Amino acid sequence: MALRRCHRLCNVIGIAKYVFLTCVSLITCGVIVGGILAYLIILPYYREARFEQTSCVYLGEEMKRIIDCESKCAKDRSSYPCYMVRVNISGVPEQGVLFENFLTYLEQDKTNCSSAPCLPEAVENVEMTRRYIKTLRRRRNFTCYFRGPDSRQKNSVLLTKIYTKEQAKHCAIWPAFAVSIGAIVLIGTHYCAGCTVWTQDKTVIA
Repeated sequence: MALRRCHRLCNVIGIAKYVFLTCVSLITCGVIVGGILAYLIILPYYREARFEQTSCVYLGEEMKRIIDCESKCAKDRSSYPCYMVRVNISGVPEQGVLFENFLTYLEQDKTNCSSAPCLPEAVENVEMTRRYIKTLRRRRNFTCYFRGPDSRQKNSVLLTKIYTKEQAKHCAIWPAFAVSIGAIVLIGTHYCAGCTVWTQDKTVIA
């Protein structure tokens, strides 16, 4: 009896079609957004999490060269000074190469640039780099994040971390929640109305 009422409600009032379409849209959006967040935040978080907290001592910097900012849209490309910063790592005999954050580590791993500001004006990039180096000189001792010697035989160190565990958790939970809710409601609606919800449209078209 309850199933008949449900079937009649879904088909007579016509809400089943809208529920079907809404659920499919919700599932699709959840999968797409989840994939984007996994690529932009979740996977980088797990890679960044390999760097463990320790303490570092600033040793000095070395000016390598001037690097052009990669901007295909801008006519006048900006540039920034590339400084390689060396630090002592607590409990490690070898010196480490310091990077401002994980994104800088990924982008400047081959050049060893500690910071890579890319503002429209080169003068602004020089000023930002100068302040960055000045801050390191003044602090001397600071908390850093050390991964250990990798396949390139280099001690890579991060000054700060970008991604947090809470960010990665929310990026995984909410898309999964949207997909789950959409799937549950979709299955329930299919059980209630079945495939007959579309038969009226087929009759009209015929």
